[in-house]
Amino acid sequence: MHVQNKVAIITGAASGLGKALAERLVSKGAKVIIGDVAVKAGEVFAEELNAGKPHKVAHFVRCDVTNFEEIHALFNAADEHFGGVDIVVNNAGIAEYTSALLTNTPYGEPNDKWPRLVAINLTAVIEGTRRAIETMRVQGRGGVIVNTSSIAGLIPNPDWNTPVYTAVKFGVCGFSRSFKGNEKRQGPDHGIRVNCVAPAPADTPILDAVRDAVKNFPMVTVEKVIDAFMLVIEDDNISGDVARITPDEGIVIMGSDHF
Repeated sequence: MHVQNKVAIITGAASGLGKALAERLVSKGAKVIIGDVAVKAGEVFAEELNAGKPHKVAHFVRCDVTNFEEIHALFNAADEHFGGVDIVVNNAGIAEYTSALLTNTPYGEPNDKWPRLVAINLTAVIEGTRRAIETMRVQGRGGVIVNTSSIAGLIPNPDWNTPVYTAVKFGVCGFSRSFKGNEKRQGPDHGIRVNCVAPAPADTPILDAVRDAVKNFPMVTVEKVIDAFMLVIEDDNISGDVARITPDEGIVIMGSDHF
C-alpha cells in the first residue's frame, strides 16, 4: 500500500508511538484521525500537523477505547472529514506498573485494575479491528489494520512482574495472527490485511512508570518501531504476521514458522 492520500485512524496518538506514527504518515502524504483521551494534547497535535498545509490532514477525536461508541466515532470522523479509512492502528494502551493481580485491595473485595488492563490493551483492539473490517468491507477498497503488542507478548519476563500485561499482549499477537491469509480470500474481506508490531521497550511516556522494571532490558528507538509500523502497512505481502523489533536483530517479520 502506498500511503499517499490514504486515511489512517490511530488510537493513543497524542503521544508516544501513536504520535510518532501519525507524524510519519503525514510526512508521506497521508491524512490521520488522532484518537486519544488527552484532549488538549490531541488538539494541539492536530493543529501542528495541519499548520502550513493547503488542506486539512489531521483531525482529533476524543476517544476512550473502553467505550465502543467512542471507537465508532473515529470511523464516523474519518468518513466525514476524509471520505473513509484505509489504515487502522489499534495502538492505545496502558502499562502494568506492578502486578495488577497482587494489589493492596482488601481481601475479598473486587480488584478493578486487571480488568482495566484487559479492556484497554485487548478488548479495545478486538473491537477496533472488528469495526475496521466492517467498514473496509462496505468501502470495498481493502485496507490494513495494525495492532500494537509488545515483546512481552512474545517472551514472558518474570522479572517485570506484569502477568496481566503479558497475557493481553500475547492475546494481541495471537488475535492478529489468526487473520493470516484473510486478504486473499474471496468475498467481503478481500484485500483487508491484519498485522501486529511487538517492540522491545522504547523511550515513550508509557514507560515512565515502569522504568525500574525494564532498566536492564535493551531498548529500541522510537524511529525503529515506526519503521516497523510502516513496513507492515506498506508491504502488501505481510499479512497475519508479527513484526518483532529488538535492538540486536532490528525488525523481524515472524510468520507461522516462528511460533
